[in-house]
Amino acid sequence: MKSMGVPMRKYLMILMAITAISFPSWSRDEKLNVKVLYTGTISPPEAETIKGGSWFKKFSMVHPAFFIQHPKGTFLFDTGLGHSIKTQVKDMVWWARSATKFIQKESAADQLKALGLKADRIILSHAHFDHSSGLIDFPSVPVEVLQEELDFLKTKNASPAIFPSLFNEQIVWQTYTLENKSYEGYAKSRDIFGDGSLILVGMPGHSPGSVGLFINLASGKRAFLVGDTVWNSDGITKGLPKFWISSKFADNKPDEVMTRILELQALQKKYPDLLIVPSHDAKAVGAFEEMMNRN
Repeated sequence: MKSMGVPMRKYLMILMAITAISFPSWSRDEKLNVKVLYTGTISPPEAETIKGGSWFKKFSMVHPAFFIQHPKGTFLFDTGLGHSIKTQVKDMVWWARSATKFIQKESAADQLKALGLKADRIILSHAHFDHSSGLIDFPSVPVEVLQEELDFLKTKNASPAIFPSLFNEQIVWQTYTLENKSYEGYAKSRDIFGDGSLILVGMPGHSPGSVGLFINLASGKRAFLVGDTVWNSDGITKGLPKFWISSKFADNKPDEVMTRILELQALQKKYPDLLIVPSHDAKAVGAFEEMMNRN
């Protein structure tokens, strides 16, 4: 049998190199798991969550933290409502306090302690109170945000949903940057563990440093945690923003938020099986929890 020619050997070497680069190290033998930690609930009229919604129909909302377990480490994506939330919200401007009529549940810190679990770090989708209230419950855990979000939360009167009592000097802030690598239509991204399983993308609008998290399971199932770009999943399917007063309270740049909504709408049409999860939509979060329980 003749030995393999040089051109063929070079071709195979290049092919092997491309294969090694193209396929992530994530495999079916490794386990990615996400636990949804419910820290509170609230049921406003649907009309407060989406333009044109009903004032006579309640809409179930939740305040979750997402505990993510990966073979290379663990982290919380948001903290939900923390131990001190009832005290913290006293700093909120009076006209915005309808957002605090929630039913508080066990904090993420207490739930993790009861489960014997520990987060190596916390990554915030954004810094609003219902996502960052629990930071002070994790005094030694690094908190990762984009520089734009850190600057925003340190700006006086930046948002009615951000106030001084949410943060203290014990919080270990760490900033990161998104790479100029496009992912699913988003210009910049961050592959958290370098294996394609957990991808952060920039979603400015709701706040300057808002990010979303793609979760890609070895089974082929996928989810996209999109923070507060919308509160109600119907906002994506119908291409509608929040109620105008809700947007005034919550959205830093409503025009940018609308752009993000249309991007999500296009993404959902492209990938009908992709589960897009607004953080406060109880039905969507429940569907995500069920997906992870079946993983």
